[in-house]
Amino acid sequence: MPDEPGQDKAALEDGPEVAGPGGFMMYVAVVLIAILIILVVFMNFSGQGATAATTITENPWALSSFENPDGSTTPVMNGTIITAKFSTDGKLTGSGGCNQYSGRYMVQSTLMVVSRVTTTSMACADAHATLQEQQYYAAIEDAAALRVHDRVLTLYSPDGKPILVFTPAPPGN
Repeated sequence: MPDEPGQDKAALEDGPEVAGPGGFMMYVAVVLIAILIILVVFMNFSGQGATAATTITENPWALSSFENPDGSTTPVMNGTIITAKFSTDGKLTGSGGCNQYSGRYMVQSTLMVVSRVTTTSMACADAHATLQEQQYYAAIEDAAALRVHDRVLTLYSPDGKPILVFTPAPPGN
């Protein structure tokens, strides 16, 4: 204000120019928007925008190993193929080795919930295959988290232990 003591009219006229409403802030806004656009484009090109929920729906999965009740890890029995297919609509289907199954699933970030699976009632060829299938159904219902890394899908129990390990299923499964 020119009427304030200690300031003269010449000092006020020679002071810095004040930018108008569209000055500096408009420049900052345009630069920030440009940076945001560049980040979005590069994230989509590198595939980093894919989440676990979308990655698991990209192909069917074949079980390679599972955790036994005693905590040891066991590969799937020779001659049996256990599969899982996660649809984008939240449906889980597959083969337990002897029977077909279905259920519902939900993924939030890396957390997972699988509903009680329902199965067909075919008899397995032997008792070992029946036991493996029962262990698989119990484990998939117990899944609480997931991770996809290097084309390997791992499902984890509520206490954070890996319980099911899948790889992409071969074509036709």
